[in-house]
Amino acid sequence: MGDDTVGAKVDIVGIICVERVIVAVRDLAASRENWRRAGFAVANDENEFDGAGVCIARLAAGAVEIDLCAMHSAESGSPLTEHLRGTIENGGGIVGWVWGFKGTSADEPGAGRARASIILPGLSEPTTRAEMLSSGLPGVVTAAAPITLDIESRRQSLRRLCGSNANSVEYLEHMVVMTPVLEEAIAANEAIGVPCKRIREAGNGARQAFFKLEQTVLEIVGPARGRPGCWGLALMCSDIARAVATARAGGLQATEPKQAVQGGQIARIVEPLDGVAIAFMQAGPRRDD
Repeated sequence: MGDDTVGAKVDIVGIICVERVIVAVRDLAASRENWRRAGFAVANDENEFDGAGVCIARLAAGAVEIDLCAMHSAESGSPLTEHLRGTIENGGGIVGWVWGFKGTSADEPGAGRARASIILPGLSEPTTRAEMLSSGLPGVVTAAAPITLDIESRRQSLRRLCGSNANSVEYLEHMVVMTPVLEEAIAANEAIGVPCKRIREAGNGARQAFFKLEQTVLEIVGPARGRPGCWGLALMCSDIARAVATARAGGLQATEPKQAVQGGQIARIVEPLDGVAIAFMQAGPRRDD
């Protein structure tokens, strides 16, 4: 997959969060059921979004929306369609994410430029327009959308829309992305005002760069030794034993919780959900590297 971009440089003011994660799925009905079996609450069918040839089912990890996106029409003019198609052909998975930003219209991504945009379901309005950006990450699509709600208001709005997660997931703790050239990813994020907080040696010649917005850490690992792109999500739970039990009751295999490198506990669903590796976490005392 490539990036849909216009212009060499984008000036953005006020990026404050990862607003949503976009997941490409082949069969939306089957995917809704898969995520429910893992203990996620999915918005009712009447809240399913259908526009520009893309059908979306919505779920939540705290204040971050997760959109399960299927192609409704191959004739869609949405720039998102080609990225969904390519990911679905590889078995599904995370296509990318939408940054949330605050600012005046003059601060909007690509202000005064002709830029591609995608229409997505909104929280404060029925729809939101997200302007496509260059991610600096091969295989990853990013966009930016204006937000008017603070983190707690977004959390409550998504809870009302989707319901409570049976697996006790409270927020998206981190998202893992693999990339060939780490320095290019760092430069691309810092160019839009998302500073790298820390770089860590990961072993075998790889390094990890960490970016944090609100509660979510974006972890970019490079150089990738496989297909680049978004790998998976780590989700913070209030009760990791409950998360594991819920997934197993839904017929999914899940590992026993164990000590996490950064502290607390971690467990994983063995088989990815629609190509998305899922880890459950529970907070605990942090460990030094």
